[in-house]
Amino acid sequence: MTQNNPRDAYRDELTHVDESGDVRMVDVGDKAVTRRIAVAEGSILMHPETQAMVLEDRAKKGDVLACARVAGIMASKRASDLIPMCHPLNITKSKVEIEPIPAMGEGARKDGRVGFHVLATCGVTGVTGIEMEALTAASTACLTIYDMCKAVDRGMEIVDVRLLLKEGGRSGVWEREGASAAAVEGKDGADATASDSSEDAPAAPAPAVAFIGYQNSGKTTLVEKVIAVLTARGLRVGSIKHHGHHRFDIDVPGKDSWRHAEAGSRHVGLICANRYAEYADTDQEFPLDDLLARYTDVDVVIVEGYKTAGLPNVVVARSGVDRLRGSSSLDLVDDATLAIACNDTLANHIHINLPVADINDAATVANVVEGYLAR
Repeated sequence: MTQNNPRDAYRDELTHVDESGDVRMVDVGDKAVTRRIAVAEGSILMHPETQAMVLEDRAKKGDVLACARVAGIMASKRASDLIPMCHPLNITKSKVEIEPIPAMGEGARKDGRVGFHVLATCGVTGVTGIEMEALTAASTACLTIYDMCKAVDRGMEIVDVRLLLKEGGRSGVWEREGASAAAVEGKDGADATASDSSEDAPAAPAPAVAFIGYQNSGKTTLVEKVIAVLTARGLRVGSIKHHGHHRFDIDVPGKDSWRHAEAGSRHVGLICANRYAEYADTDQEFPLDDLLARYTDVDVVIVEGYKTAGLPNVVVARSGVDRLRGSSSLDLVDDATLAIACNDTLANHIHINLPVADINDAATVANVVEGYLAR
């Protein structure tokens, strides 16, 4: 006889049903106030062209992912209006994250289907749990994507809507077996928001992905496109470029900062209402890690160059060899390489077990960056 796995319940009766079998709203008046967190997920699967339409912002109804995020947050605040026995809650945190599901590589499904994965994190300090709010947020975000894309793809499927983690209250912590690292990160983020000491903690530098390749490999053009795609998806993107030679100016000749530097200033600063910049002369190259440590106000830093820095990287290559080095950018592939971006001629001759993207397909390369961030 097959033995069922033990349930995770701490009681054996349904709390929303009384002794007579009638439904009721549970009286939580005597329960202790605790900080509560819930993380839920859901996915919507679609035709690859539908995904591309969303990522390239070609949907006629507008920015699909931005609308879905807002819809999920709004829905989390209205769960009690939709689900009869839910208590109205004064939510302290509601966050909806949406990531593309790639056809291959990190984050891909075994069946190869593409679409979008939704992660909803909700928090409250109160007397009852917030699982339904998180599940409502994840479901509504998926439904919103369906609504905005149904004109071109009525065959989309919403799947795997489920609770990943809950914390707080009498039953303590519950976590789904095999829950993704993103669920734990979502919980940690909620804790940080509720923590009284979070303002005292120093901001952490953003993760960085380098785009590396020899001269004329097409790095700058691809980096510009990827930055634009990631920005359109709602990410805050920073960037660093390795200049490769001595003496460069951040302002054009004739401008005040240029005049200061020409007059002999070794550390020039610029300040305006919403931006500042600075540069200084050094006796040796400024360490990349020291510069990255300043990038605490963005979600990701795109680094162009720094082949030997050991950063997670995308190798950018085109057929032919570098005109100065006589070497192929593919020689730069190492254990930190996330993917290769190249043209068709070169792609047909690559035999490396890594994702290979068209050098002109910035959306797919941006998927690689977001897949790395999701880890």
